[in-house]
Amino acid sequence: MSEEAQRFWSVTTLLKEGMGTSRSLVQWNARIPAETAFDKIRTLQAFVADGDRNAAVKWLMESRYAESDKAKARGSEIHAAAEALALGKPISIADNLLPYVEQYRLFLNDFSPTFLLAEAPVYSPRYSYAGTTDGIFQIDGQKLIFDIKTTPTAPGEVNDSGKPKARGPYTEVALQLAAYRHAELVGLIAERVETYSGRYYTFNPENHHEPMPATDGAIAIMLSPYDYRVVPVQADERIFKYFLAVRECARYQVEASKHVFGPPIGVPDPQKALL
Repeated sequence: MSEEAQRFWSVTTLLKEGMGTSRSLVQWNARIPAETAFDKIRTLQAFVADGDRNAAVKWLMESRYAESDKAKARGSEIHAAAEALALGKPISIADNLLPYVEQYRLFLNDFSPTFLLAEAPVYSPRYSYAGTTDGIFQIDGQKLIFDIKTTPTAPGEVNDSGKPKARGPYTEVALQLAAYRHAELVGLIAERVETYSGRYYTFNPENHHEPMPATDGAIAIMLSPYDYRVVPVQADERIFKYFLAVRECARYQVEASKHVFGPPIGVPDPQKALL
């Protein structure tokens, strides 16, 4: 990294740190270990028989990461396939994910978008954040920034309480798209770094960048194995201001919170007080 390079936190990390854990995610984090304990009771009983309580707890806690890692891998593969389709390249993807790609292909056939950007890194030197937008395309004369989201849930699917399961998009998408839309620059290759504490990008002003194209709006494209939905998303100046507020909360969590406490104050010496 040259002396000129700067480190920008990613939009997704800022949203995660700034907004905390939503109620639905808290419930999901609790449900997955509970389901694992029920579905794999013999494995749990083996831990109990061995008296290895710590190993059992660790196994149950890590079960939620196994599920979330599957979802992340699914999203990454589908995004790569979507980018290949946008660029007219052949795709290679696991058979179980082909239904998602077919739904995206249906979207392309139905809406015939003209792609202007695909999987492009965007940077905001003014506000010190960066991210990778799924792209910008033009439909019926409108330039739209878009984000692809996936869900395995079928239309009409209900939970154990008989209520419809959430199929997205979730409200964080508006903040994410507003951040991308209001970035100032577009790069060629994303210099992205993954760390334990989150994701960040390196920004070198000496590298070639282009101004971020102006857009007329934003949409989320929801893909499931059964259907696709095109959902308009508010990503205007008002929503961008909310993103900046979330960014400040994240900065407190990631940076300022580490320095808010001073050393403990000792008990006053009464003898000194008499002098």
